[in-house]
Amino acid sequence: MEELVGFCSQCGKPIHCFHGFLNGVICDEKETLYCFQCHEKKEKMQKT
Repeated sequence: MEELVGFCSQCGKPIHCFHGFLNGVICDEKETLYCFQCHEKKEKMQKT
C-alpha cells in the first residue's frame, strides 16, 4: 500500500509511506519533512 504523506520542504518532491515505512525524514526541530536526498545535503552542510 502506498499513501502520500506530504512534500519535501526543500525540493517539493512527493513523499509517500510504503507499507508503513516513510520514504523520507521528519526533522525534530521544526517537524519538517525532507526527502532522503535533501536531508543528506542538509546534514552535510551542517557539519561544515
